[in-house]
Amino acid sequence: MFAVVAAASAFVGPREGTLLWRATPRHSLSTSVMHMHAGVLTRREFAASLMGMAVMPALLPVEVLAESTLVTRQQAYSRYVPRIERGRDYWSTGLKKAIASGDWGTIKTALEKKGSIDRIFGPMELWASSYSSKTISPKTLEMNAAIDELREAAADLQAAASGTEAGGGMFSFITGPKKMDESKRITLANAAYTKGVSAINTYIDLGNDGLGMQFTQLDTID
Repeated sequence: MFAVVAAASAFVGPREGTLLWRATPRHSLSTSVMHMHAGVLTRREFAASLMGMAVMPALLPVEVLAESTLVTRQQAYSRYVPRIERGRDYWSTGLKKAIASGDWGTIKTALEKKGSIDRIFGPMELWASSYSSKTISPKTLEMNAAIDELREAAADLQAAASGTEAGGGMFSFITGPKKMDESKRITLANAAYTKGVSAINTYIDLGNDGLGMQFTQLDTID
């Protein structure tokens, strides 16, 4: 508020930066409450000037606001998209190879915190959020839904990599978790891989939609 008053005072008043209030004598209030002498603002005029300054941001050209939005999107794209592409590439190559060879240790490592698979989720969430402002946009919600589907695929991969099934019966605390046979692990892992490909491709298609010529569209997994 002080900044607004100071800004207003720079344009009025007999001395730069000074606002003077001048009221008529008490006996003349019946005809005029406040009046303006040369270089002096009345209360009404001062309030009107503040209101005019308050609405100035709303009158900014649309181009200025659009440019600000574009800069924000450029920053998000530069920061998060390369990391998303690295995660996509690992899913389509490194993970696929590990499943084919039954390399469960490599898959477990990729699923750990900061692993090759785990590292994709943060950037995906942040890039999706860049399409929202004060309220969450439908596009962000759809991209988040694709991320949830990818998380489900990662959970299935985790189960396959661990080689144990959930539950195990009422005596599982004695016998331990039920082990999953190798063929079942491979089948579960392949299904998780396919589900993950679908989730990643859906996410990328949503991100590419309306991306603009300023950006390079992301490739999906074949």
